[in-house]
Amino acid sequence: MIQRILYLEYHLVLNDVVECLQQFGHQLTGLAPQGLTVELFNHTCAKNQPDWVFSINFSPAIASLCGRLGLPYLSWTIDPLPRSRVQLLDGTQPALCLALAHDPQMVAQFQGLGLPAQHMLLAAPAQRRHPVTDSYALAPYQCDASFAGSSLVDELLSLDRMLTPLGGDSLSGQALSWAQTITDACAHDPAYSGLASLGGWDALPPVLQNHCTALTDREQLMRLMDGALTALYRQQTISRLKHWRGDMHIWGDAGWSAIHPGHKGFADHGNELTRIYCASAINLDIPRLYQRQSVTMRVFDILAAGGFLLTEHNPALADILVAGQHVAFYKASDNLTDIMADWLNRPDDRKAIALAGRNEVMAKHLISHRVATLLQLIDQQAW
Repeated sequence: MIQRILYLEYHLVLNDVVECLQQFGHQLTGLAPQGLTVELFNHTCAKNQPDWVFSINFSPAIASLCGRLGLPYLSWTIDPLPRSRVQLLDGTQPALCLALAHDPQMVAQFQGLGLPAQHMLLAAPAQRRHPVTDSYALAPYQCDASFAGSSLVDELLSLDRMLTPLGGDSLSGQALSWAQTITDACAHDPAYSGLASLGGWDALPPVLQNHCTALTDREQLMRLMDGALTALYRQQTISRLKHWRGDMHIWGDAGWSAIHPGHKGFADHGNELTRIYCASAINLDIPRLYQRQSVTMRVFDILAAGGFLLTEHNPALADILVAGQHVAFYKASDNLTDIMADWLNRPDDRKAIALAGRNEVMAKHLISHRVATLLQLIDQQAW
């Protein structure tokens, strides 16, 4: 049955989901969340008569607006949400909500609010991630190994901007020094996933706690400190590879230029990123700290493009991909340069693993698979 769906505009993944829903024959209407008012939302719903509302990432405001109109609301949370986005507002009808999330911890938080919630993995967009064989198109990107992603230098700058007015350069410096000490001590521990894994607020040094006594300041400091810890973890991993003898390309913001000599600049998220995945002998994935126990979008994208993937082992990944068959794993305690050198010398094995990894993603882990699951879940609801 054709359904009318109102969706909150987003980017990348949302566009892929919308395209799949349209291919299934459903009618889609987009609504920009910026500047959205109650009046505009109600008017749009009255005009289009949607059967349900969809958004990437759960929105308490949209859940409340839908509840007041008696409209079902389905969300798929793919990004970490601040505390303000994990709550229920007046008017919300939990029975009319379904909160999907790729992070099991986020699923548990939604369930703790009384929302029906389920785990749903991320996936690859088949139309954007596919093998490229044109040697001319791949030539600028050919290398022994590559990493594409943010240096997260802005996270460090944001922490500095918060703390400097509170305690000058000294306070900011103490915070960064503490974060570096934690990174050096904990980076090799697979259970380390940021501040929460250390004990949360209580893990912070007293000098920082004493400057942030208000609840909002405490929440902001923890969020920014998590960002700083993630930045240092990722930057340190890349920095240790700068003396690797292979030809390594680093794609991302200018923050990488001071960390690795192989920095090549930004890569767009469309065709260029696909070409990087296809042209690199080894595609290295370094997750953010909060992603260390989940499966990132980059994993599915690289495999869908037919690239060979070397990524950090975690149980969630091992549940869906077989080491040495679909993907290659490293552990945080491993010497990554040795592992990369070993795989570089095994081109036939890399090719076979990349092919099997792509076949696995094409069979089970495309956006179209997730949309089909989403529609099945909708049909199962008593809406």
